[in-house]
Amino acid sequence: MPENIHILSKAMPKWRFGIGARLGAAFITIVGLAVGACTVGWLSYYQLSGELSHIAEEQIPRLVFASRLSKAGADIGSLTSPLAGAKTRSEYNEIRRVYAAHLDELENLLENGDVNQRVNTILPVAQTIQHNLLQIDMTAGKRFTLIEAMHADIDELRWVQADLIDEAAPLVDDTRFNIETEMRNSHDAAALDEQRKSEALLSLVAQASLSTGLIARLANGYTADDLQETNAFLGDSADELNSHLTTLKSWPDSITVRQLAKRILDKSNPENGTPNRKRSQMRETARLEELVVMNNHLVNQLGRNIAAEVTAIEARAAEAAERAANAINTGRKLLAAIALLSVLLAVAIGVFYVHRNLLLRIRQLALAANAISAGRADTDISAKGTDELADLAAALILFRQTRDELVQSAKLAALGQMAAGIGHELNQPLAAIRAHIHSGSKFIERGNSDRALANFEKIRLLTTRMANQISHIRRFARRPDTKQQSVNLYDTIHGALSLLEHRFDEENVTLKLDLPTLEQPLFILAEQVRLEQVIVNLIANALDAVKEHSIRVVTISVTPNEQGAALSITDTGSGIDTENLNAIFDPFFTTKPVGSGLGLGLSISYNIVKDFGASLSVADTGPQGTRFIVALKGS
Repeated sequence: MPENIHILSKAMPKWRFGIGARLGAAFITIVGLAVGACTVGWLSYYQLSGELSHIAEEQIPRLVFASRLSKAGADIGSLTSPLAGAKTRSEYNEIRRVYAAHLDELENLLENGDVNQRVNTILPVAQTIQHNLLQIDMTAGKRFTLIEAMHADIDELRWVQADLIDEAAPLVDDTRFNIETEMRNSHDAAALDEQRKSEALLSLVAQASLSTGLIARLANGYTADDLQETNAFLGDSADELNSHLTTLKSWPDSITVRQLAKRILDKSNPENGTPNRKRSQMRETARLEELVVMNNHLVNQLGRNIAAEVTAIEARAAEAAERAANAINTGRKLLAAIALLSVLLAVAIGVFYVHRNLLLRIRQLALAANAISAGRADTDISAKGTDELADLAAALILFRQTRDELVQSAKLAALGQMAAGIGHELNQPLAAIRAHIHSGSKFIERGNSDRALANFEKIRLLTTRMANQISHIRRFARRPDTKQQSVNLYDTIHGALSLLEHRFDEENVTLKLDLPTLEQPLFILAEQVRLEQVIVNLIANALDAVKEHSIRVVTISVTPNEQGAALSITDTGSGIDTENLNAIFDPFFTTKPVGSGLGLGLSISYNIVKDFGASLSVADTGPQGTRFIVALKGS
């Protein structure tokens, strides 16, 4: 046994890649995958966070900038046509104020925006529009000034016309009265002169009214043809008006009328009168239209530049969003791959290592341990490998060997205890043989061959008896066969009794046998040597139990039943204490004095019987004795 322990200790290196190391490696691998998954998730979310921050800090402001830029451009574009088509200065000023506000908003947006914004194509156009707007302001201001001056001229002419009519009416009445007076006085020449002044006055009033109307028409004209046509009529009317002024020049009473007519004539002057203002207004209108066309072109260019910038900003935002989506997809795929790899690795570790390499081997070792505890010596134990389970298997093998050696030691100890009786059993035949040899030699000397042959036959029978006895002892002492077979229970009982027969005689113990139908064998399923060992152990314990009592009886009975047979061994000892009943089948438990036994008999017997598929139990115990029953299966 020490040699086996030494071999076992040598098989256990101080360090090796065993179960702990493998499970540790698997744990580290799984933890590594978990850390990898966390790292991938962290990197993915870090990248996603960066992209989202980029979107929030750059792209969203750019999109807001693009939206405001697009709105400012649209607002400016929507006011260009109304600005050019304003009819009054107040209307123009209102549109101009809103237009300038939108333009200032655009410039502020461009100047105060992110320096990274690409506004180099927008700001110059906006500044050009601002400059163009100043020119439009100047042109529109001149135009409205001329229009207002012409409207003032027309208003003035209407008042002059009204005053002219008011001043001319009394003069007409005076000339009419003078004509009638001169006609009554037969002053024809004087009457004719009065008639001429009256006609000139009426024609002057008519031409003044015509000129006023033509000037009003001229001021409201829109085309060059209208202006040319009206100027022609106005020139003719001015000539007529000037002619009538010359006619009335000698009439002192017409000075006021002539002054009023002269004012109308001045307004009709193509060089510095209303026609000149109309021409200037037409020039400014044409200039304004040119500036508006230029402004429309600039606004369209601004819209295209803004649209290009908005498109670029949207493209960058889309790229950032796509990068964020790619980061999410990449992280999702990596996490899924790591999760799948973790699951596959866990399944592989669980199935191929934990289940096959650990659990199955542990179950096999557990079954082997149960089998060993049940006394089955043929249990197959695989000690392959270099891990802790291989050490455990080697330990079980060593345990089995130790148990077998203990069983064998117990049998040898029993034989040692029976040595005196066995010696007595052998000494009697030997003494008889010596006597028969001596007698036979005497008979031969006397020539009595028949008597000598009879002695020799007795010697042969005695030696045969001794050989059988020695064979029985040797068979009992050898290691038993683990294979079960059909065994005659009666023969086994008698074999066990033959080993202990001397103790019954020496210790004055009465043996009672209750074996029905001895002529008819009773076969049960067992292994004969081990069953005989069980019976020897139980009988030896019964003999020990009655040794100190006055009534010494050991009863052995067999009761056949449907399952096989029940072997009962009863003694008249003191019984087993109640507190010891649960421990009597434990290894090394004994109540005998030191040196009287190892405490293995009942434990070995219990496991042997269990290995047979049978049972060993205490049926009764008390002050009158103890009865053990072995329930055996039939074969």
